[in-house]
Amino acid sequence: MLVFGGRWFTSSSNFSISCLDSGWSVFRDGEVSNNVSLSKYKIGRIRRGERITISQTIFVPDKSTLMFRTKLQAVDLLVDGRIRYSFGKDEFEKGKLIPKRYSLIDMSPQSGMHNIMLTYTMGENDSSGRIAPIYFGQRSYLVRAFYSYNRISMFVGSFLVVYSCLLFSLSIYLAFTRRSAIQIYIGADFSMLLGCYVFARNDILWFIGSHDVLFSMLEYIAFYLMPLAFSIILYSIHPDLIKRTQRTFITINIVFPIVFLLLHFMGILHINRMVSIVGILDIVEILVILPPLIRGIVDKQKINEESEYYFSVDADFYLLFGFIMMLVFSLLEMLIESIFNDEANLTDTKLFPSIDLLELGMLIFMLCYFVYYFMNGINHMSADRVKKQLEGMAFTDALTGLLNRAACNQYFANLFGNYTIISLDLDKLKYVNDHFGHMTGDKMIIAFAKILEIVYADSDMIARTGGDEFVVVFKNIDEKLCEACVRDLEEKMQKYNAYSKDISLGASVGYAFSNEVPGGRYQDVFTLADQRMYEMKEVHHG
Repeated sequence: MLVFGGRWFTSSSNFSISCLDSGWSVFRDGEVSNNVSLSKYKIGRIRRGERITISQTIFVPDKSTLMFRTKLQAVDLLVDGRIRYSFGKDEFEKGKLIPKRYSLIDMSPQSGMHNIMLTYTMGENDSSGRIAPIYFGQRSYLVRAFYSYNRISMFVGSFLVVYSCLLFSLSIYLAFTRRSAIQIYIGADFSMLLGCYVFARNDILWFIGSHDVLFSMLEYIAFYLMPLAFSIILYSIHPDLIKRTQRTFITINIVFPIVFLLLHFMGILHINRMVSIVGILDIVEILVILPPLIRGIVDKQKINEESEYYFSVDADFYLLFGFIMMLVFSLLEMLIESIFNDEANLTDTKLFPSIDLLELGMLIFMLCYFVYYFMNGINHMSADRVKKQLEGMAFTDALTGLLNRAACNQYFANLFGNYTIISLDLDKLKYVNDHFGHMTGDKMIIAFAKILEIVYADSDMIARTGGDEFVVVFKNIDEKLCEACVRDLEEKMQKYNAYSKDISLGASVGYAFSNEVPGGRYQDVFTLADQRMYEMKEVHHG
């Protein structure tokens, strides 16, 4: 806004350009209307091939330029009865679409009073309701006046295009990091579509390039692809809501633009004639999809409020807000155009003369989509973190921090290959609990668990499966290493007992290898290790 609100863009109204609005003579259907103001002259219903001629005698200074806009019209400019400029005749005679165009004609006659005559040949039925304003002045001033008038549209279009490039770059990064990028990629495509539509709709591309047909086609194609883009966005977010209906609309929105283009290039029906059809289709889709979407988002919010993964505002509300704002602004813009139907006046001195509610709605929607994407990501990350915390609580022994019996059973269910199960039992825990209290017994359990974590640090799993029962699992370990770990455990307990004043640790250990039992089932391996542990326990207690 700092750039587009600068003096280079906003000071054009001070330059010597004129809007030739009043004083025209209009020739139509053999009738003449004098002293006509173009801004107040209503064309009404028109037929293809109908001609309207306007004429006026004005003072033409040196190095002056005439600028006017035509849409679906062929035009001839005569100066003092001599043809000075012509556009669109070939397209009209061949039955092709006459593109939009801003014509800038450098006037060559000597300074003085000259007659200016413009003849418009209508290329389509009901193609225009008014004659566009005609401007007069130096070429550089006229161009700056155009940029000044359209500075908001230029800002919005530039923002959407650059924003699309940033989202596309982000989608590539997410794809390389193996994270889901489909929604951000869809957002990038849609933002580019909207940006191109803003540029083409406001004739900004014409001042940048010279491909009139391409820029005119781009406006219609972008408009016809918007329902498809909206359908894909809504389906990617909520594919579960009226799934069959959404897929039907996506199919229709794919087929229609293809059919329209084929009809256009085959010369059967020009692409501009389908605008009303697409508009009706948009209204039908909104009426069908929007209510279930609102209900689905509200129901989802209620479920979130009742669940343990509750978030105060669901990300879908941001997207829904942007969609509704764009819809409201689009309807308001259509209402304003139908009531006032004013053509652009480049000499308008207002600060923001060309604010378009449709473009503002597009901008709000894309910003809301961006917020939706990141809020949705934050919500998912938060939910995953809470879920992991709850799973950790479900599979962790609260006293020792080791895995519990549930985690142990889950681990055993996926255990295969060569492995070793070590069964351990803390000696005399019941005696300590009965004579010294459970706090002393808990202290004994915690001390033993810490020693296990040190001795069996290289193991694949350490778990407490009961009050005094522990299990350790090793993969691909031999008997010598098992014996070494048992000896290390005994040494660590002896060192602890030497410094402990109130408790002493002792444990019974038994281990078994998966290749010792037929089939290597963990239940059989664990049973064998447990039997050997109890044999040592009998010796310790005896």
